[in-house]
Amino acid sequence: MLTFLGIIVLVIFVHEMGHYLAARAMGVAVDSFSIGFGKVLYKKKMWGTEWRLSLLPFGGYIMPRGEQDYHNVNDDPHSFWAAAPWRRAIIAVMGPVFNLLLPWLIYFLFLVGQPFPDVVVPEGAEPGRISVVQAAQYSHHLSKTFYSNVWTAVSTPRPEPMSIRDVGGPVAVYQYTETARKRSVETGDWGFLVDWIVFFSINLGIINLLPIPVLDGGHIMMAGYETVTRKNLSIVARHRLNYVGLFMVGGIFILAILSDTFRLIGI
Repeated sequence: MLTFLGIIVLVIFVHEMGHYLAARAMGVAVDSFSIGFGKVLYKKKMWGTEWRLSLLPFGGYIMPRGEQDYHNVNDDPHSFWAAAPWRRAIIAVMGPVFNLLLPWLIYFLFLVGQPFPDVVVPEGAEPGRISVVQAAQYSHHLSKTFYSNVWTAVSTPRPEPMSIRDVGGPVAVYQYTETARKRSVETGDWGFLVDWIVFFSINLGIINLLPIPVLDGGHIMMAGYETVTRKNLSIVARHRLNYVGLFMVGGIFILAILSDTFRLIGI
């Protein structure tokens, strides 16, 4: 369970850090940065932001300044709605982008300083270790290969149409995490767990880019519309789109829970 929660927190932290850094770069202040939802267990104010650790770790958020002040009544230049639509689009897209770039970082950190595999070292000799430059090269190769494998998997025609069993919910994520952890422990090769973290991060990044309101892709789509038309969506239209998005995301979540349930009872 600790491994599962650790991976969730890591991937969410990376995602929200993408939003946070983009917001600061775009001139938008961030009032709070939270890992988890619900009751705040720990908080600390640094760099103008309140950093929070909340009770339910299955998610996270940043709260840009003035997010609820759609018309920027306070005339705050650092408010979220004071930023041009293209700036808001960058803030939205950088969360998924950080998830999609995580493979390069995590492979690099996993490899640097490690002894070269499958090398016989004479007794008493110090094994050669992977340098920073070599780790960067290997990380780039592994990340490209992983993305190539993902593309092959999604672009290859399936022998059978997709069904609800192909949707994975929290239980499926936990089961795959435990499988990767146990295999890493049994073999002594933690690359199995690293590969799973990479896959999970990529999956989260892609899902958040879907053009569904309330997801990052939906925010990008609305900001793109405002940029092209040079007209801001009305608050009513934005709320209606968000309700549609909540309905769609809720439907996907229900499918995931049903899939988990069917898998557990063997249907």
